[in-house]
Amino acid sequence: MRILIALVFSLVFLKGNLHAQSISQIVKEYVKSHYPDYKVLRVSAPSADIKGKARIELEFQDKFYLRFNVSGDLNGKEKTFPVSVRVVKLKSVLIASKDILPKQLIIRKYLSYKKVPEYKVNGGFSSIDDILGKRAKRLIKKDRIIKQFDVIPDFKVFKNRPVKVIYANGAIKIEMMGIALKNGAIGDIIEVKNISTGKKLLCKVIGNGVVEFLR
Repeated sequence: MRILIALVFSLVFLKGNLHAQSISQIVKEYVKSHYPDYKVLRVSAPSADIKGKARIELEFQDKFYLRFNVSGDLNGKEKTFPVSVRVVKLKSVLIASKDILPKQLIIRKYLSYKKVPEYKVNGGFSSIDDILGKRAKRLIKKDRIIKQFDVIPDFKVFKNRPVKVIYANGAIKIEMMGIALKNGAIGDIIEVKNISTGKKLLCKVIGNGVVEFLR
């Protein structure tokens, strides 16, 4: 009988505690559930526990703060408390899912998304299409945010190096040699100097060391 009474007392005690939460914790969980694009930095709330279900109403919102009115049962009385929450906006950014070595071509399996505070995103990539096919300029460690200065285009022609220039017009096709006047990746429009005449040609990069004459 004593064991049974002790067990019942323990269950009642646990149940009571499970139904009482601090205002601060209630608001933290509410923000996490209803505002997934924000991270809570600080909650300014009265040091009190609310029993049962709390009612939360948004009073004010801007980039840095969320302000709520939280109502609930405090010691058998219905009360309302103003609560201020300091937040930071989160944004999805691309990070390295593994170490990426210098000059390594960046492919999809090397990348993943992570939500980080907005102020950390400056210079990062939010679209995977903006980074695929580029090469690492330096070692990019796993879980690091990839910044624009970490990558370079996958150049197919290089400044001051020879390139094959192709001119095609219907059935006519002419090939000549030139010198690239700047680096270029596939699709880039660059100037190439004709080795024979010294004339500058406007060309489109179409392959490794190969450009197409435009005009």
